[in-house]
Amino acid sequence: MVLGASATANASPSWWPRQLPPLPPQIAELLEPPVPVEKKLISSFTKLQKSMRKTLPGKVGLAIVPVGSDRVITMGDLTTGRAWSTLKVPVSLAAERRFGAAVATEEDKAITFSDNDAAGELWGSLGGGQSSVDAVTDVLREGHDLRTQVSSEADDPPSYPGYTPWALADQARFGAHLPCLPGSEHVIRLMSNVASNQQWGVATMGRKQGAVTAVKGGWGPARSGSAGYLVRQLAVITTLRGDVAVSMAAIPSGGSFSKGTRMLDKVGDWLEGHLASLPVGRC
Repeated sequence: MVLGASATANASPSWWPRQLPPLPPQIAELLEPPVPVEKKLISSFTKLQKSMRKTLPGKVGLAIVPVGSDRVITMGDLTTGRAWSTLKVPVSLAAERRFGAAVATEEDKAITFSDNDAAGELWGSLGGGQSSVDAVTDVLREGHDLRTQVSSEADDPPSYPGYTPWALADQARFGAHLPCLPGSEHVIRLMSNVASNQQWGVATMGRKQGAVTAVKGGWGPARSGSAGYLVRQLAVITTLRGDVAVSMAAIPSGGSFSKGTRMLDKVGDWLEGHLASLPVGRC
């Protein structure tokens, strides 16, 4: 290197193009970084929600978690609501762990038929009040739901423990760990064969694609003093690629229970259409 030499000594020759021509569109598309699956799903769900506003107006929400994972994908404008009968899942598991076959009949009624009296007996078998709260909370925490605070008769709610607020993200995370919890096989088997009053949402989805679903529905007043329904469903979907948990909920305009289930049917159809791209995992 010669001190004082011109800085243009290493410049490109005058015939070199200042800017390369653009790539053909087909080549440029191939070189584009792939759009993350999560972003695609959220974008597609936003379109679904927009289309639903015309025929089934109201609020709807969905949370998705691969089984064995804590990674939540949330969609929609509804993120939480009362647990209602979906809380019968951890209540049943807590009672079965303590009493085994002695509570099998009540457990069957509570999950398969969503029988409130049977669920009340399961709750009472755990001691009632704070004792039941502690037992059910232990199951939730073991299922990686670290936030939900269970309501009981000590709180004097209109209904317990279903009055418990249960965020969709927390419920989906619990669902993603439910198959991994010791002793959960019986509960999941009952969820896989629910009665007609819960045959909506994802209850029958994906069978032609080799999928199996386990569900628990819940419904009740969306707000205190209101007759309008919140309708929700917890589900574990087993596919040929792996398993995924979902939590969905709807509050239809006008509060009709049947419209709420129809809204969740739409979400179930959407999930079935995206079954091949849903994130999945295993215990």
